[in-house]
Amino acid sequence: MISIIIPVYGVEKYLHRCIDSVINQTYSNLEIILVDDGSPDNCPIICDEYARKDKRIIVIHQKNAGLAGARNAGLAKSTGDYIGFIDSDDWIEADTFEYLMQILETTNSDAAQIDYKLAEYSDCTIVQPKEKIEVYSGKEILQYFMTNTTTTTGGYSVWRCLFSRNVLNGILFRVGKINEDIDYKYKVLNNCSRFVISNQLKYFYFQSGNSISSGGLKRKDFDLYEAADELASLTSHEGYGTIRHLGKVKQARTAFSLLCKIAYFGIADKSIDKKEIVVSLISEHRKNLKTLLNSPIPLSRKILSIMFALNYRMTEIAIHLVK
Repeated sequence: MISIIIPVYGVEKYLHRCIDSVINQTYSNLEIILVDDGSPDNCPIICDEYARKDKRIIVIHQKNAGLAGARNAGLAKSTGDYIGFIDSDDWIEADTFEYLMQILETTNSDAAQIDYKLAEYSDCTIVQPKEKIEVYSGKEILQYFMTNTTTTTGGYSVWRCLFSRNVLNGILFRVGKINEDIDYKYKVLNNCSRFVISNQLKYFYFQSGNSISSGGLKRKDFDLYEAADELASLTSHEGYGTIRHLGKVKQARTAFSLLCKIAYFGIADKSIDKKEIVVSLISEHRKNLKTLLNSPIPLSRKILSIMFALNYRMTEIAIHLVK
């Protein structure tokens, strides 16, 4: 059985789409855990309505604890042999979990990962690439994860994965933080003997202006420092490949990531002084520039990092001209 954990908060407009995509899966042996995280809208009612219609659905109502707290509550309630996560404003292809189980079993892996598509509309269509399967074992798993997390967007997300319960080993998400996927996934993958990755697009990652990953800078975005520091600490003793070095790169990239968010989306929290925070981040970014330029991040990001270091304001204007 697969336990699917879905944290729910403030998404009544999108919740039906998410749950419908799960209950209609071609793989039916599911335990669907809806964690109502103190949602202030009609989500609690919607969750209970679905539970009355489908006996596979379990609803947890709790005071708001954030995404990490909701996921932890779901983990505590889950009984499945495998664990998957979905965000409640996203949705999945009808054969997502059948496919994940298939590649897990055929490769004898402990965790599986599929690819995703950024989506703005429910009728988003996809053209599947020619299937490519990669299997990593031992320390190769952490090397892949660190490279992927450093060089791509969404590399650390748990919602694109299916995990064997055995490798979760009681690991919990850091409560009250965002970017909590980063160190959580590293810890889980560190327990895996084999990790299978497919390029098939099965997950639709919905981005609205109010999502955590988009929208203007908020105080919570500075949690990225804690996540990067935690990852650097976890990798500090690793001697295999470039794992330890990439942990330091992730730390060095933090100021740059926050500068990108400000330049693209502005600042949402009125208590943050833009001029003051940009000056502080630019100062830190310039100290880290050499590390970034000697890292495996994409060339486009290296160029942008140089532009920020030379003149933030002109770079911000250029970004808005090409958006």
